[in-house]
Amino acid sequence: MARHTSRNFTPFKLGDKVWLEATHLHFPNRSRKLSPKWEGPFTIEQVLSPLNYRLKLPKAWRIHPVFHASLLTPFAETDSHSPSFTQPPPDLIDGHEEFEIEAIVSHSGNGKRRKYLIKWKGYPSSANEWLKEADFENAPEILNDYKTLHFL
Repeated sequence: MARHTSRNFTPFKLGDKVWLEATHLHFPNRSRKLSPKWEGPFTIEQVLSPLNYRLKLPKAWRIHPVFHASLLTPFAETDSHSPSFTQPPPDLIDGHEEFEIEAIVSHSGNGKRRKYLIKWKGYPSSANEWLKEADFENAPEILNDYKTLHFL
């Protein structure tokens, strides 16, 4: 095994941030050609072996969270990829956490089964999440604007 790994490979540690190679990821609303080559950064949640890692992925992604080290690249902070990706703290309203919706990106289904893909304000697109219409109780104007724009 050791003779097949790169000599300059250093194993990742718990809590490290990494980029995930996106060539094998398939998303229903994205063109494969226009998709980014790397997704993330994601935090390493668990080190299963020196070559296998469990990542903390968005809940909206319905994929297995364990990846081989060859699909991961260390995240290095630069001017364009700086700590600005850190999530802002949620607002507290009546003792409950409230997150602000930036935009509705897409929708799927129809009638009572319709779901909306939400872009959260201050979060990267990897944190987008599917919500039902009933979840918009504190943001009905955004939902109504989206419905009129898309004739729903």
